[in-house]
Amino acid sequence: MPEVVQLPARRMAVMHANASTEELPATFARIFPAVYSALTEQGVTDMGHVSAVYHSMDANQMELSAGIEIGDGVEPSEPVELLELPACDAVKADHFGPYEELGRTHEAVWAFVQELGRAPISGPIERYITDPEAEPDQAKWHTEILLPLQ
Repeated sequence: MPEVVQLPARRMAVMHANASTEELPATFARIFPAVYSALTEQGVTDMGHVSAVYHSMDANQMELSAGIEIGDGVEPSEPVELLELPACDAVKADHFGPYEELGRTHEAVWAFVQELGRAPISGPIERYITDPEAEPDQAKWHTEILLPLQ
């Protein structure tokens, strides 16, 4: 069930991409390991969840930033960039299950925002809480869907 939460300011080391729905798995499979590798090579140990920020979404094309949450003292360098997310209210929904079913949770979040009568200030954020390599049972995969609000 979606709920309104207060998001703290967060920082991410990211790479940017444009991808269709069909290209998302391959895009993430390329970006997430590349960001992790770059941060590791830079000596970064203060890393959090893997996340994706959708800047724009239309019927089948998305502009996004994907990467890893990092601590306040981390200043990433190329090939990754720093993305700072401000503190704000957001609608949050927990999704349990395969990534192919995330669309239903996104729809529930958007419907809840409309019920609230509020508007988003950006596109949605997906935080991947469960590492699929550590948990093979897709039914147990936990993803947070966050939609920042005005």
